[in-house]
Amino acid sequence: MKIIVDEEKINEILSRGTEDIIDKEHLKKKLMSGKQLNIKFGIDPTGPKIHLGRATILMKLKDFQDLGHKITLIIGDFTALIGDASDKDSIRKPLTEKEIKENLKDYLSQIGKILDLKKVEVKHNKDWFGKMKAEELIRLAMNFTAQQMIQRRNFKERWDNEKPIGVHELLYPLLQGYDSVVIKSDLEIGGFDQLFNLKAGRELQKIFNQEPQDVMTLRMIYGLDGRKMSTSWGNVINILDNPKDMFGKLMTLNDDLIIGYFESCTRVPMLQINEFKNSLERKEMNPKAIKKILAKEIITFFYDGEKAKEAEKEFEQVFEDKKLPSEIEEIKINEKKINVQDLLVKLSLASSKGEAKRLIEQGGVRAIKGENIEEIKDWQLEMQIEKGIIIQVGKRNFRKIS
Repeated sequence: MKIIVDEEKINEILSRGTEDIIDKEHLKKKLMSGKQLNIKFGIDPTGPKIHLGRATILMKLKDFQDLGHKITLIIGDFTALIGDASDKDSIRKPLTEKEIKENLKDYLSQIGKILDLKKVEVKHNKDWFGKMKAEELIRLAMNFTAQQMIQRRNFKERWDNEKPIGVHELLYPLLQGYDSVVIKSDLEIGGFDQLFNLKAGRELQKIFNQEPQDVMTLRMIYGLDGRKMSTSWGNVINILDNPKDMFGKLMTLNDDLIIGYFESCTRVPMLQINEFKNSLERKEMNPKAIKKILAKEIITFFYDGEKAKEAEKEFEQVFEDKKLPSEIEEIKINEKKINVQDLLVKLSLASSKGEAKRLIEQGGVRAIKGENIEEIKDWQLEMQIEKGIIIQVGKRNFRKIS
């Protein structure tokens, strides 16, 4: 396959949205040589949906794929049994094999929204770790010390705070590192919190007499609550989200995250992004207007331009014109009378009665009957069920009772 050597494109790939590169000059030299590189990305199926935080890495892989380089995708169906502790301040709950298989069902179809899967080599690390003998694992572990593992930031914090650290968690970096040995990786890409794991791959490759892979870490994409975007925290924008939901979520972003999202979650030219940045700093453009552009760009990437326009129109209708959405999911409720907490759970507007109570106490629940809009303030209320009543939670969530 022909490798494209374009210094301007290579420079942008090496700088756009990147946090750190080891070794940048070495990597650029290889990219300029015209040699096809084997670029690794490992992903554990810890949840059934891929969110924008992970999608930014896939988009970076797409940039390399467009230059003709080989992408090797490692599905961590073995490492998911342990779970990566890179961003965790406590022991994470291990997944069962059943949960992993369930999460894997639509993974490749989601990845295929970004990468050309025909040009991707997909491997499952259970294929080699499932056959590894205990002796081999012990010999692998001999290459690292407990002190090295404990010194990684989040483990050190847990140690200092006397929080438990599972022995199995200490194994994760060397397992991820060994994946690089198996596929003879030239470059591995991950989030910046993955740096320790990625460097473990370099060390193991040296031990196995391979040229150590270069490492690229990307900047963090913050979620809707200001923390790192994480499936376990539920603060995510998933790439399979309904376009209208995706638009609404993106419009809630803090203004200081707009430019970072443009840089990492779109491929809008950097020149235009810098113009947006300058306009925000000079207060020449309303942040809301720029967020609309951002939302349309992201939806167009994962769906199409028409879906982006429809999502914008719906947002303006509901949030600016204060009208109801054009489409509202209908759910049948058999009871004639029901406690409002139970109703919110049945309508999937709250995950539990406790959350339902909190939403009501915060003033976020309304019942809409024709022109009549009533805020529900009493969490003990027994509601009379009538066909056609619309229940609204927050600004974006609506359900109609059928």
